[in-house]
Amino acid sequence: METVAFISCVNDQALYDQCCGHIHVLDKTGFHFEMCPVRNQHSMTAAYNAGMRKSASKYKVYLHQDTFIRNVHFLRQINNIFKSNPLVGMIGMMGGKHLNMNSNPLLVWNCPEKWGSIFNLGNNRIEQRYNPAGIFEPVDFIDGCIMVTQYDIPWREDLFTGFHFYDLSQSIEFRKRGYLVVVPRQETPWCAHISTSGAISPGYQRMRRTFVREYHQFLVPPGSHQRKGIVKYQGKKYRVT
Repeated sequence: METVAFISCVNDQALYDQCCGHIHVLDKTGFHFEMCPVRNQHSMTAAYNAGMRKSASKYKVYLHQDTFIRNVHFLRQINNIFKSNPLVGMIGMMGGKHLNMNSNPLLVWNCPEKWGSIFNLGNNRIEQRYNPAGIFEPVDFIDGCIMVTQYDIPWREDLFTGFHFYDLSQSIEFRKRGYLVVVPRQETPWCAHISTSGAISPGYQRMRRTFVREYHQFLVPPGSHQRKGIVKYQGKKYRVT
């Protein structure tokens, strides 16, 4: 039996109750699950590190309190993806490739090549881009509304305070260690999210500078459309495809 933890940073109990309601009706045959709400945290990275340390579950589903899982077979399908390739480290519902370091704001949604789908409850429509031909497509980054892992890698709490860049950073941290970050094939969106239209906090630009300084090797340089090949990062080489 596989174990699954649902980890959320919570500051709105009513929203979190809705999130939990969707989780409780999932098909959990063959799974043991636990709910891990984390409250009173100053940043998403701090909250997710606290949840990660608290749980010994193999699979960890990091999701916003306003993200609702609608696919009742969600657990079985993410398990199938992880079992299909042990190099798959993290799964998201929306992802992208070739993010330019000049993009402002720096978001998965600004990647020129986007994959996946999600139901946007802010405007009641499906946000959909390319759909993988197989069961998943490797991407450079995934959106942070839901991030599912099968390996524990610390969130960069040392770099990012607040609630921006945790998703882009964690995508790179998995890729640095040789894992794939992927988006699943979805005939209909597996999740719904209450989008806030990319609200930017006062500290955003400072965190943006930190992100670009730390990870510029994994971003597309200005004037280019994509970055491929071998990049060097802190004395090591990584292949970007």
